[in-house]
Amino acid sequence: MIRMFDEQMNEVDLSKYGLMAKSFKPSSLPPEHVTDNVPGRPGLIRSGTELGARKCEADFRVKGSSFYTHSLFKSNLFDLFDPTKQYYVVQEEQVGKRWHVVVSSEWTPERINPSVSKFTVPFETYDLPYAESINTSLTPQTFDTPWWQLGMGLIAEDTPYTFNTSSFRVYNPGNVIVNPFYCEMEITIQATCSSYIELVNGTTGGKWRYDGALTSSDTVKLGFKAKKNNLSIYRLTNREIITLMPGWNKFKVNGASSIQNITFAFRFYYKG
Repeated sequence: MIRMFDEQMNEVDLSKYGLMAKSFKPSSLPPEHVTDNVPGRPGLIRSGTELGARKCEADFRVKGSSFYTHSLFKSNLFDLFDPTKQYYVVQEEQVGKRWHVVVSSEWTPERINPSVSKFTVPFETYDLPYAESINTSLTPQTFDTPWWQLGMGLIAEDTPYTFNTSSFRVYNPGNVIVNPFYCEMEITIQATCSSYIELVNGTTGGKWRYDGALTSSDTVKLGFKAKKNNLSIYRLTNREIITLMPGWNKFKVNGASSIQNITFAFRFYYKG
C-alpha cells in the first residue's frame, strides 16, 4: 500500500477518487555511463557515471458503486495524475522515506467489470533519483515521533546536530553523500572571530573558510552559497562547500574565539 502527498506534504485522500493503491515499485538506479572509444582499441574508455531520472510504477484499482460512479471516478483520475503536478509517494512498509515523483507517460485504465478498473501509473523521480527522509536531522529521534522507521541507518548512539565546541562529529544515517549543490542541507554558524573562521570536515577533506570578522550577534547560513545576516558573503569565502559522507563525519573549527552554536539541518538520502 502507498500514500500520496502534495508538494506541501498534505495527504491526498485517495478514497475521494474511489482508489485503492496496491503497490509502488521503484526501479534500480539508472546509470548513464560516460564513455569513449579509440579506433584499434578493444572495449570502451570509461570516464564516469551519472545517474538519470529513476523510473517508478504504482498499481491502482478504482472502484465505484455502479457503472456511472465508476465513470465519474475515472474522469477525476486524469486530474489527479496530471503530469504537470508533483507528488510525494510514501510506501506504508517504509513510512520514513518519501519519493518525489511526477507522471512520466500515458496510462490507460483496464476495466475488470462495470464498476472496477485497474491501471498502472508510470512515474519518474522529479529531481534526485533517491528516496529522502520525511524528517530532518533536527527532528527528535524518539519512538513517539512519526515518520521514523527501521532501515534508515539510525543508531542507538546519541547523534546531536547542534554543537558549541571546536571539535565534533556529525552522523549521516543515509547511504548517499549529502551535497548542498543538490541536497537539502543548511549549516548555521553563530560564533565570534576576529579575522577568519574555517569549518573543516576531516572525513572528506572539505574545508569552508570565511575571511572576515564575526560577532555574537551575527548568523552565517552555509549551504550552496554562504550568507551572513541574510547578505551574501560568497566573495569573502574560499567558494567551497561542505558535504557529508554516509556515517560519521569528523569536524574541526579553526579561527573562532568562541562558538555559540553550529547546527546541521539536512535530510537523509537513500538509494532505496
